[in-house]
Amino acid sequence: LHATGEQKNKVLMHLKVLLFASARELAGTGACELEVPSGCKASLLRKLLAEKYPLLGATALEAAIAINQEYVSVDDDPELKAGDEIALIPPISGG
Repeated sequence: LHATGEQKNKVLMHLKVLLFASARELAGTGACELEVPSGCKASLLRKLLAEKYPLLGATALEAAIAINQEYVSVDDDPELKAGDEIALIPPISGG
């Protein structure tokens, strides 16, 4: 996925995103690489994933995120760095 609009003037960086459980099923893949603007925050990454994988939609916006194997609080919106490994982990349901 390539950044568009106002993001074109920014330096781009590559992130690896791992998708688990229902996110993997909805996206049809367990991993992808995204090209995002430098200084991208977790909230923008969520939106870009929802755009790239329309079936993922709300799951991308609501799932837990781990950056380099450390969970990020839902209230946090950290800036991502080039080479970060992001995991999108939706809630597990069942019984």
